[in-house]
Amino acid sequence: MSEEGKGEPATPARELVHCPNCDRDVPPGEFCGACGAHLLDSAGPAHRRHAFAAHPGEHVVHLSVVSTLLPHLPHRSAAPFRIGLVVAAVVLVAFGLLRLTGPTIALAAAAVPVLYLIYLYEVEVYEDEPLWIIGSTVVLGVVLGAIWALVTGAGITQSRVVALTHGPDAGAVLVSGILVPVVAQLLMLVGALFIFMTRRFYDEALDGFTFGAAGALGFSFATTLVDLFPDLSQGLFSSAPALLNTMEIVQRGLLIPIINASTTGLIAGSLWLWRGESRAAARHRQFSSLPAAVAVAILVQAVLGVAGIVIPDPTLVVVVYALAAGLLLVWVRVAIHHMLLAEAVEVAIGPPMVCSHCHRMVPRMAFCAHCGIATRATPKTGEGRAGRAVRKV
Repeated sequence: MSEEGKGEPATPARELVHCPNCDRDVPPGEFCGACGAHLLDSAGPAHRRHAFAAHPGEHVVHLSVVSTLLPHLPHRSAAPFRIGLVVAAVVLVAFGLLRLTGPTIALAAAAVPVLYLIYLYEVEVYEDEPLWIIGSTVVLGVVLGAIWALVTGAGITQSRVVALTHGPDAGAVLVSGILVPVVAQLLMLVGALFIFMTRRFYDEALDGFTFGAAGALGFSFATTLVDLFPDLSQGLFSSAPALLNTMEIVQRGLLIPIINASTTGLIAGSLWLWRGESRAAARHRQFSSLPAAVAVAILVQAVLGVAGIVIPDPTLVVVVYALAAGLLLVWVRVAIHHMLLAEAVEVAIGPPMVCSHCHRMVPRMAFCAHCGIATRATPKTGEGRAGRAVRKV
């Protein structure tokens, strides 16, 4: 072999194609490995709305709890979590209709947080600091949530009772409907903010999203447990009508945890993106910027807080929560998509690796050239992470 041959790159220049979005020469494939754009769609390659960056088999605008709130989860591992979530929902409804108190309260408080802890273990987002991360996010969230529920629970209940009997009061709406939910949202962020200030080597937007969601779920676990614990005094069965009891349990056990994880994860992910290196042209600030995330979170929490005070029909309140959860999940999903596109700053063509999503052999880059998944949305222990630089303390 000639001296010139010895110096050729792993991917010869003649095999490269030009990406019209980032103006780079990249390995051939359906997606640009540098910026994630869809190379075969000249109409709008940068947006790739048909392929969610964390789960390319799904559309960006798609309602999915698992692939949105668990973005690091490998495609083949998603089914057990979907089944677990469905089983938890079915059992919650069944327990609610049976008006069982103890089992219902335990499941409503723990179902979603436990699934999320299993997810953290599965993808090892915490890398080599499991106790530190879980303690800083989940445990701290539990402590703050318990204290917050003990301090505010009686006042919120009284405001709702007064609103039902005498109509909503402006002061109660302002304090219990707006101020209390907004302060609670700030408390859910404490664990993620602590990691943000002390562990700079967690530098990816999805790190922030995961830590924020974990803290929010710890907070939700504690508040649900504290708020529903007095129901145990009624005995094995609740005295509330079966339908009303079921609506409250679904709200407490599914909708509130999903909403809190979404709003808190959205803020934390945007905060990490703001601090890290990113492609300014791909940020789409209306979805992924920190001010937009804070505004969306406060708006959602305030609207739901006010709805709980001024709407007398508990079933209608649950409908409002369900609509908010669905819209919020879609917004968060679009934000995550653009965060991953914005973080595509590693443009070097690395050695071949097996993609954890499509299992094709592709050059290691910011995105898989075949399926388009973002490398930063793959498990921390995956082969695609082997080429990452040593983290900085």
